[in-house]
Amino acid sequence: MLTYLVKNNMKLILRGKLIFIMMILMPVFLITLLSSTFDSMLNVNYSLKEYEVGYAVSEDSYIHPMLETMKTVGAKSKLKLIPYTKEVGLEKVNDQTLDLYVEFGTKEYVIYQTEETKAATMILKSVMSSLMQKDSIQEAVYRVEDIPANPIPAAKNYYGIVEIVYFMWCGILSISAVINSERKGQIRSRMKMSPTSTASLYLGKFIPCVMVLCIQMGIAMIITFFTLGIDWGEKIYLSLGILFLQSMAVSAFSIMLYHIFQNVAAAIVSCFIIVFGWGLFGGSFQTYMFTTTSDTMAAISPIYYLNRTLVEYSTRGSSEYALPCVFILLTMILIGSTVSILLCKFGKGERV
Repeated sequence: MLTYLVKNNMKLILRGKLIFIMMILMPVFLITLLSSTFDSMLNVNYSLKEYEVGYAVSEDSYIHPMLETMKTVGAKSKLKLIPYTKEVGLEKVNDQTLDLYVEFGTKEYVIYQTEETKAATMILKSVMSSLMQKDSIQEAVYRVEDIPANPIPAAKNYYGIVEIVYFMWCGILSISAVINSERKGQIRSRMKMSPTSTASLYLGKFIPCVMVLCIQMGIAMIITFFTLGIDWGEKIYLSLGILFLQSMAVSAFSIMLYHIFQNVAAAIVSCFIIVFGWGLFGGSFQTYMFTTTSDTMAAISPIYYLNRTLVEYSTRGSSEYALPCVFILLTMILIGSTVSILLCKFGKGERV
C-alpha cells in the first residue's frame, strides 16, 4: 500500500508542471539578479570609517585604572572598543566583522589581527604607548598574533547557495498538490475502512515530497553550475547531505502545517511568513557577514545555520555550524513527523 501511495502522490506532484518548473527557475533567476547586484559588495575589502576592536580584561590587569581613558583616546583615533569574550571576539575577527581583538593580561596584552587589519594594530599600539607615557607607567609587554580570516565568498557563490536553501523551504507549493487531492478524493474517509496505518499514510506523502524537492533543487544546482559557475567547494558531498536533510525537514514541516491548519491556503501563507522571517534574519537577502539585523534573531533561524554551514563548506571545507545545523534539521523532522502522524490519527478516527 505504501508503494502505491508514493507512486500516486509522486504523479500528482509532477502533474503541476507550472509550479514544478517555477520552483526550479525562481532560485536561478534570483541568484543571477542578486549576485550581479551585490558583486562589488562582496568582492572588495571594506574600509571602515572607524575600526572596531574587541577586548577582554583579566581581573588583575594593569589596564583597569586607565580603561576608560583608553576608550576615550581610542575613539578619537577611530578605534571603537567593544567588550567580548575571547571565543566570540576571535570568531568575529575570523569572520571579518571585527577588526582586532585585544586580550589584556596582568602585565601584557595580546593583539589578534588579520592581514587586512594591520593598520588598526599600529593605531592601537600608538594609543597604548601614549597612555603609558601620560600615566608614567612602565610600558607593558605586548605581542601581536596573526590569525587567518575566513575567506569571503564571491557574490555568485554566496547567493547561489543561500537561494537554493531559501527556495527549498518554499517547497510547500509543490506539496500542495498531494493535500488538495487528498481532500478532494476524501482519502482520509476512505482510509477509515482500510488497514493502512497512519504511519504509512504519512510516509506516502513524505517520501514523494522529499524526492520532488531533491529533484527540483538538484536541477537548479546543475543549471546554476553550468550557467553561472557556482562553486559548492571541494566537499560537495557534505553539502548534498545537508541539503538532503533539509528536504526531509521541509517536507515534515510543510505537511505538519497542513495538518494543523486543515486549509491549504492558510498553510501556504503561514509557511511563507515563517520562512521569510527565517530568511530575513538568516542571510537570504543580505549576507550574514555584513547583516544589520539582530544576532539573537539569527540564532533562532534554521536558515542561518544552513547558510553558514553550506557557505563555509564552499569557502574553507569545514564549518563549526554543521553539528547544530544537523541537530536542528533532525529535530524538525522528528517533531514535524510526530505531530503529523498524531493529527492524522485523529483525522482517521483511530485511537492515539
